[in-house]
Amino acid sequence: MRAKFKFKEVISIDILIEGIASLLSLTCVILAAQNKIANWPVAILASLFYAYVFYQNRFFSETYLQFIFIGFQSYGWWFWSSLNPQKTEKSIQHTPRNYRLLLLLGFSVFYLTWFFIYIRINPDARLPLLDCFLTAVSITALFMQAKRWIENWYLWILADILYVPMFIVGDQYITASLYFIFIGLATKGYFMWKSEMKKASN
Repeated sequence: MRAKFKFKEVISIDILIEGIASLLSLTCVILAAQNKIANWPVAILASLFYAYVFYQNRFFSETYLQFIFIGFQSYGWWFWSSLNPQKTEKSIQHTPRNYRLLLLLGFSVFYLTWFFIYIRINPDARLPLLDCFLTAVSITALFMQAKRWIENWYLWILADILYVPMFIVGDQYITASLYFIFIGLATKGYFMWKSEMKKASN
């Protein structure tokens, strides 16, 4: 009886942590869509909680991704803050042409390299091909978001669409529901950034 109670207690704690992580992630996406700097510290907290959630569900690439996220999120926090001497020059803009091919090349090299490393160090991982692909897409999108390149929202929409079935397979129904909501929020974020970019150009 005692063993069963402990097992149920662990289950409830995992669900609670996933719920907190989902709430923090939802908040940071809303703040990012509003172009508010507060999205970055909230995102860092969400990544810490989700590192635990994904590890428990054997989505190891997503676990590692959370710590990479924290690095990018810290950079984004600085990049958007008054500590950045060039902050006033960094308005929302389209991805520069000379970066587009580099982004595609960097994404491809990272994805293929990481996949072959990942399947060797985590042979029991769930859906490694998709997990690694979404890791590469998310890192690229986060880099573009930190740079305030509006096309980052295209990548987030793609990632969110693919994350939903992946998390359903992993029995993470709270997170799957959250990422379904993210599809709409990312779409809204794109149009909000587009409107702000248009106002700035005028």
